[in-house]
Amino acid sequence: MDILITRLFSWFEIHGPVLTWFMSYLCSRSFRVQCSNNLSSCRTSSCGVPQGSVLGPILFIMYTTSLRTLNHHLYADDTQLFFSFYPPDLHSSISHLQTALQEICSLMTANLLTLNSSKTEFLLIRLKQQLAKIQNCPLNTTHSARNLD
Repeated sequence: MDILITRLFSWFEIHGPVLTWFMSYLCSRSFRVQCSNNLSSCRTSSCGVPQGSVLGPILFIMYTTSLRTLNHHLYADDTQLFFSFYPPDLHSSISHLQTALQEICSLMTANLLTLNSSKTEFLLIRLKQQLAKIQNCPLNTTHSARNLD
């Protein structure tokens, strides 16, 4: 929570009563879990924002604003990165993608986040003839992507 509060203050210049309100909203939250008719005991949440909250997506975007140096699209907690390259540069571009992915992993680790590798995919958009020439691509590629905005 400290990282987000610090960003709200220093990066977004949120001060005074508004910052106090955010601190009250984000800190010392408690929760319970219900499964069928069973209700858990009350627990205190040490991090995160309330699941399904209206502020959750915008606070996540503010929290992950350090990704702003990359060409990307954010929607809630989904991130899409965009790279363009010429067909002859495929292998060097894959290397560039892998370097960017390592940078993202480092940024996420520094921000106490984890990249879900099972949901990490790469979409190569090219002519069918060009795609047919690609062999042994080391990336987990997909044939489609969906924008949720």
